[in-house]
Amino acid sequence: MRSKWEKIIGLPVAAVILFFIIRNLMSGLGEIGRYDFRVDGWRVVLAFGVFVIVFPAYAGLWRYILERFGHRIGFLKSMRIWFLSQAGRYVPGKVWFALGRVYLCEREGVPAATASVALGVEVLLVLGSSLVVFALGAVAGSGGARFPCPLALVLLPVVLAAVHPRFIRAVLRKLGKDTTAFTLTYSKVLMLIACYTGCWCVYGLGFYLIATSVSLGAGDPLVEPAWTFTLIRRLSGINAVSWSAGLLSVVTPAGLGVREGVSSMLLGPVFVRPYPSLIPLVARLWVTIAEFATIGIVVFARSGK
Repeated sequence: MRSKWEKIIGLPVAAVILFFIIRNLMSGLGEIGRYDFRVDGWRVVLAFGVFVIVFPAYAGLWRYILERFGHRIGFLKSMRIWFLSQAGRYVPGKVWFALGRVYLCEREGVPAATASVALGVEVLLVLGSSLVVFALGAVAGSGGARFPCPLALVLLPVVLAAVHPRFIRAVLRKLGKDTTAFTLTYSKVLMLIACYTGCWCVYGLGFYLIATSVSLGAGDPLVEPAWTFTLIRRLSGINAVSWSAGLLSVVTPAGLGVREGVSSMLLGPVFVRPYPSLIPLVARLWVTIAEFATIGIVVFARSGK
């Protein structure tokens, strides 16, 4: 049961997070209001359905990483920790996301030091797998503009080296962290990279559905015709790397502006204007509403117990 002080402090924090989430939504609505476009409702509904798969998968992978540090948490509890800490991304400064994750883990008996190291490993794997997906998009078959293949040849070896347990332990030691509880082998790390890559691909399918759900009138929105599977791979790579760019932005809430800027730049060779500017705005609303809804479900489900 939460103490009186936890409730008193928690309410203002929740209010601040809610304020930034709503401001994010209003900002997106204001920006897309400049465009006269139509929306394919069924594609939008299917895109929201993507989060039914992706969100629990991310939470499950976080739970697995935490187990490798010797702390087992129930799946529902790990989902609650992951979902609620995600809300902290909407407050400027990524510190709120990290503090929220560590605090919620402490309430489940996980030491703050262990939770922070596990979070660092999760972020590294998420970023590394996003580069893998971006590299796969860089060699996405023929037809239409595509990213240079040499980029993929550079990214993949860098990612595989950066996620090696020896490298991770060396970085953690430099940061003064205890690595004795870190039991991930390289094979397990590669398995996690593969799982996160799969999550990015599913997430990318949702981004593809959103990108192709908007139309500004007659005419093909693509610069050059492309097969559907090829387009999904390209858009998955763009979504993954732009999301990671937003994650690395410590000033803007939820990567606001940074994610859209990177996405618009990379969408330029794929879609005709002004689609590269419109699609990231619609995608931002899609993600914010989905995250807001799932966070609300978790909060109300908890309060009802």
